Amino acid sequence: MKLITLLLALLYGLFVLAIFPLVFIKINDYFSFPIYSNSLIKYLGIVLIILGGLFWLYCINLFLLIGKGTPVPISPPKKLVVSGLYKLSRNPMYVNTLVILFGYFLFFGQISLLIYISLVFLFLHLFVIFYEEPTLKRKFGKDYFNYCNKVPRWL
Repeated sequence: MKLITLLLALLYGLFVLAIFPLVFIKINDYFSFPIYSNSLIKYLGIVLIILGGLFWLYCINLFLLIGKGTPVPISPPKKLVVSGLYKLSRNPMYVNTLVILFGYFLFFGQISLLIYISLVFLFLHLFVIFYEEPTLKRKFGKDYFNYCNKVPRWL
């Protein structure tokens, strides 16, 4: 894997899964938005964070082994990945990102994290519709069209 690809993946993870959530937690504190706390819900949050992270890594592995590329647009897969979690969703990495973020919400109890999750989903949805899907249609043609007819965009 190229160094630039690895750096972009790390920056994505750092900002989307660490820096921006912390910013929204600080916003929650600054504006004194509600915070809830429940031990059972916190444990569920930890489970979601761990599962989302493991499934996210599993999807990266599918890109590397089957797709012969990476999820990063500058080093895309050479083959269309339609196995594993990609049989359930065309975007399981994004779904798992949202699962991790929802786990943060359950663990930290910061209402502002719901706003962040909504913004991330909106960005991902627009990115998928206006960049990713047209790119994959051009690259993989009929195979991608058939895949889209069988597998939902999200869940």
